Amino acid sequence: MTGHITSHTVRSDDDYSEDPWDEFFSLFLDPTRTYSCAFWAHPDDTLEEAQLAKIDLALSKCDLRPGMTLLDVGCGWGSVVLRAMDAGIDAIGLTVSRSQYRYVRDLLADRLIRGQPCGRIWLQGWEEFHGHADRIVCIDAFEHFHEERYGDFFDFAYQTTPDDGVLLLQTIVGYSPDHLRTNGVQLTSVDNAFMRFLSETIFAGERLPLPTGRDPKGVTAYAEDAGFTITQVQTLGPHYATTLDHWADALHKHRDRAIEITGPGVYDAYIRYLTGCADHTRRGHIDVMQFTCTKPGALP
Repeated sequence: MTGHITSHTVRSDDDYSEDPWDEFFSLFLDPTRTYSCAFWAHPDDTLEEAQLAKIDLALSKCDLRPGMTLLDVGCGWGSVVLRAMDAGIDAIGLTVSRSQYRYVRDLLADRLIRGQPCGRIWLQGWEEFHGHADRIVCIDAFEHFHEERYGDFFDFAYQTTPDDGVLLLQTIVGYSPDHLRTNGVQLTSVDNAFMRFLSETIFAGERLPLPTGRDPKGVTAYAEDAGFTITQVQTLGPHYATTLDHWADALHKHRDRAIEITGPGVYDAYIRYLTGCADHTRRGHIDVMQFTCTKPGALP
């Protein structure tokens, strides 16, 4: 996830100084600055260990081989790109955040100086990418796209990869009212108010994508319409709730500094978002899923 409560203007390199949002997120993220749902392979893992386990889980589903090119759409502060490079993969990260771009660029420059494999980081959206990639990962960025772009994104992923291409998509999802009723899950007026708050402040005015369905369309339908076959869907909801708990606890511990950086309104909004999403995940209102989308040449 890369949403901000407030926006900030993209600046030229000449007037660049460290973005206060970078420090704000560093107050509650793990040392890799991975801003997405983690995966607890072992209950006693640290948040950092769980984030690396999530990255390894996602990459393991991509059938990566040395020499391949991996494109990370919405790469954040670069943890997936760095992990892939350590495994001998040529990795390209895309971000629309200048501060994230500068942060990852400096990490890659340091790797180059030390003689380590060095990938690439580009300051652009996926719509502007016209290169080639053997595999694509998009981890907790899709939910920030506008809904009218969902189909275009899957078409882009299909056209960018070879005949045996794989797209690994991890995203937060919501459920339709019919699904909730069928499963005995109720939404109160307070719940609806929180979901509106989430849409207006975190997800750019958009509702969360649905996992399945045709009317309205869910993730699986968009992927299949582009030509992909969904070979695996893994639910990570309990791991998302635990991730949010860790983030909320850390942000609360750094309350004074967080308010100093962004003000009390942003701090309060993020605490509401983190604790509220954890509650709604545990109650079955929202979830996190990994979708393995495979092109025909990669099927058995």
